Amino acid sequence: MQEKEEKTEDEKRREKWFWLCSILSFGRKEKQMLLDFFGTPEEIWQADEREIGEVFWENEEHKKAFFREKAAWDAKKAWNEMQKKGIRFISCEDTSYPQKLKEIYDYPFGLFIRGELPKENEKTVAIVGARLCSAYGRHFAVKIAEELAGYDISLVSGMARGIDGTAQRAAIKGGGKSYAVLGCGPDICYPMQNRDLYQNLLKNGGVLSEYPPGSSPLPFHFPMRNRIISGLSDLVIVIEAREKSGSLITADQALEQGRDVMVLPGRAGDALSAGCNRLIDQGAGIFLSTDQILERLKIKKKNHTNTKKTYIALESEVNLVYSVLEFQAKNLQSIADETNLTPQKVSAILVRLMLCGLVAEDVKNHYSKV
Repeated sequence: MQEKEEKTEDEKRREKWFWLCSILSFGRKEKQMLLDFFGTPEEIWQADEREIGEVFWENEEHKKAFFREKAAWDAKKAWNEMQKKGIRFISCEDTSYPQKLKEIYDYPFGLFIRGELPKENEKTVAIVGARLCSAYGRHFAVKIAEELAGYDISLVSGMARGIDGTAQRAAIKGGGKSYAVLGCGPDICYPMQNRDLYQNLLKNGGVLSEYPPGSSPLPFHFPMRNRIISGLSDLVIVIEAREKSGSLITADQALEQGRDVMVLPGRAGDALSAGCNRLIDQGAGIFLSTDQILERLKIKKKNHTNTKKTYIALESEVNLVYSVLEFQAKNLQSIADETNLTPQKVSAILVRLMLCGLVAEDVKNHYSKV
């Protein structure tokens, strides 16, 4: 019987990185401590109890967890199961590892990927924002994402509800690419409501994570994944963020990484814009148009001389109702007061405008421009 071929040094090294990045008991901080002490994943694997104890001398439970996970580790089984799910792994030593990520100080030691990664010369912009966003925020998330797609600028985000998912859908609809950084394993669609987006990302970009397949979407994973969103991007745009939000964490990390940050301004006193307005007060760039993004990314603006626009002729009363609407939703009575029409008349006109795709009912009896 022919003997199995021995693994190459590169394969052995990759296997140990795969093991280190698959340890669930430790976060990046503990893995960095091990690498600082031992130098390589191979040396960590070969370490005995005394040596591991020197690293985790303040935490006996870490030492126990290390040997418990090591004893249960089956590299071949884990690798085969990962490949069956269409997932691949690259370590920070791999030539295909994104250079943009390698430049940040707390880069992930490995990535688990479904689909593609951004290419080295691919321009990327992150759009992040509130999960419970307004019609105003959704409008600009779609507008920016679609316009960027027209310039082959790819979108990076977290596939979350609200601004993230809205922007990523718009990027794909506009013919562009989008990449989602997950706070769980790349085989898990979270949130489940974005299953359609998850499937489209696999065809028009990719999903990636520093967490191995099967990892649950635990709360502390999400602040950590935000540094990867900004790290993969040339520029970060924040669209609606409360005073305390994950989007502000992404913005702070982007600034630490030397990335440009732009913010969509909002109305003073609006809770959804409190975080954005604070970033502006601290010196973040104000987003006014995609021309600013093109200028910062050194992309020449296209000449749209043949662009066709469709105009819808509206009757005077219909036009009156449409003219008082904004991207921030207004309630039915306010619209009636501003137009001096009866609520019944306004309601009938709003139905017509919704059928034309010009107006949306955000919540019951609250309407905004689309």
